[in-house]
Amino acid sequence: MKILWSKDASDDLIEIISFIAERSGKKMARGIYFRIKEKVESVREFPATGRVVPELTSIGITEIHELIEPPWRIFYRIYQNEVRILAVIDGRRNIEEILYRKVIDGKLT
Repeated sequence: MKILWSKDASDDLIEIISFIAERSGKKMARGIYFRIKEKVESVREFPATGRVVPELTSIGITEIHELIEPPWRIFYRIYQNEVRILAVIDGRRNIEEILYRKVIDGKLT
């Protein structure tokens, strides 16, 4: 299965890694980058392993899944022969508000 990153998800990852590099150093940032990328790679063979996002099922959206690499939540959608990574969000933030805003902006499609 092919894995594609949306621009929004790529921007999320860059922002996370840049923030960590500034606060904790490049070595720590590099380690987290590889942890997140490795977690994403885990869905290549079994894309349905991630759970459906509970905050979105309450508004009728059931096709978006997530992986958790604490404290980050990685949101993705499965298409015919690809997995599209949609967002990477720090789970300590107000996830519901962020996801709803992304839905309204059309960034979770």
